[in-house]
Amino acid sequence: MHAAVLQAHDRPVVLTDVPKPVPGAGEVLIRVRAVGICGTDVKVTTGLIPNLPLPLIPGHEVAGEVLEDVGDLRAGQRVAAYIFQPCGVCQWCRRGQQTICATSPRIGFERDGGLAEYLVMRPQDLLPFSDELDFAQAAVTMDAVLTPWHALRTQGDVQEGDTVVIVGAGGLGLHAVQIAKALGARVAVIDVDEGRREFAVKLGAELAVGPEEAPELRVWTGEGADVVLEASGAPAGFAVGMDLVRPGGTVVVCGYKPGSDLPADSMRLALSEITVVGSRSGSLADARDALRAVEEGRIAPLIADTGSLADVPDFLERTRRGGVLGRTVVRL
Repeated sequence: MHAAVLQAHDRPVVLTDVPKPVPGAGEVLIRVRAVGICGTDVKVTTGLIPNLPLPLIPGHEVAGEVLEDVGDLRAGQRVAAYIFQPCGVCQWCRRGQQTICATSPRIGFERDGGLAEYLVMRPQDLLPFSDELDFAQAAVTMDAVLTPWHALRTQGDVQEGDTVVIVGAGGLGLHAVQIAKALGARVAVIDVDEGRREFAVKLGAELAVGPEEAPELRVWTGEGADVVLEASGAPAGFAVGMDLVRPGGTVVVCGYKPGSDLPADSMRLALSEITVVGSRSGSLADARDALRAVEEGRIAPLIADTGSLADVPDFLERTRRGGVLGRTVVRL
């Protein structure tokens, strides 16, 4: 099968032929139809995420078609692939926290991902969706929508009428604007890029400002934001979010840069009872809910461009440089 293969870090992926995978017991083969490219793929290909096996087929936002009847799945059924393969029996899995299962390999990380014609999956990690939903939208839902969905709805517990400040309007942040609005919140955005700020307003943000204008949001929030979503991964972004959250509010951190420390005033954390919570991807239940929200039209995955496997090196480079509003998607 044709695939995009990472053979060495900080080198372009190689478009080549590799053996078609063969499903084992309890597995199913899917024909990949769409794969989203995001900033995490850049971290993978440049070696910022350690201890990943090489050679590796990247790609973790995946949708495709089932090729044979397996359990409740039928040949030809359209499915989105859940990134994780949780064990299902550890304490985290039993609590619905599949993303921190210690033995869970991820597609496109610890095991080959979707930038290939075929992918082997476990049936329980596949989420069926309707024929009316485009493969590209379903694929992008598995990270770009799922991650802020989990961050805001599950970790941040955003309620109708809340004020939400989103720091960083990249792929996660722009989808977070839509999700916060769908949950009934008022939304403001902080980002260094004017184009992203303008797009955030089109998506429903009441305000979108640069970091130097962040103090203006104190007036907009009143006593401070109920929830701050830190999606930039920058220590400076976290500091701004901490400055804007209200006493008793929550800062949800889903952006990250390996090796960077986040500043926090311990006295303010304690005396103002501020909650700081990490947020990684989303549970299988979150993935089902996010996909349903997309199918119902409440969230629209943002697709900046589409192409073929031959476009993978260019899509990765464009993502690395920044400026992509949403996701680039490889169609197969």
